[in-house]
Amino acid sequence: MNGNPLWTIPLAVLPDTRQRPIFSPSRRPPPPAAALASEPKLPPPPPSLPPVELPLSLVGTISGGDLSFGIFVDKTSKATLRLKIGEDYQGWRLRSVHGREAIMAYGERSETLNFPTQAEAAVAISRTVAESAPRRGSSHSPEYD
Repeated sequence: MNGNPLWTIPLAVLPDTRQRPIFSPSRRPPPPAAALASEPKLPPPPPSLPPVELPLSLVGTISGGDLSFGIFVDKTSKATLRLKIGEDYQGWRLRSVHGREAIMAYGERSETLNFPTQAEAAVAISRTVAESAPRRGSSHSPEYD
């Protein structure tokens, strides 16, 4: 017979080996697996905030040395504003300006704004002109009375 002669004895016939383990300081068996301390349950993550839409359109950039900024139009109020790199508007921070694009960041999220294409610009201009044109029948315009 080769090796240790105890290898041939099954552990099932040695109940004292399990009841009084020699490597346990108390010589008591470990608690059953179900009785082990379970990991504390983590609270559920907070509900994620709805995505915040970038309220700006890029209409111009000035990039040079220490002074770079973007010129934007607020999509809702139609107000024009200028932001230097590092300034923010409604939580959106201007991160960088390069050529015809500006990168805006909101927390970990970022979006790149580009100048509108010629077709998009033409639609925006015609819509603005139509909105600012005097209405027929208006009492304050002598041409239409």
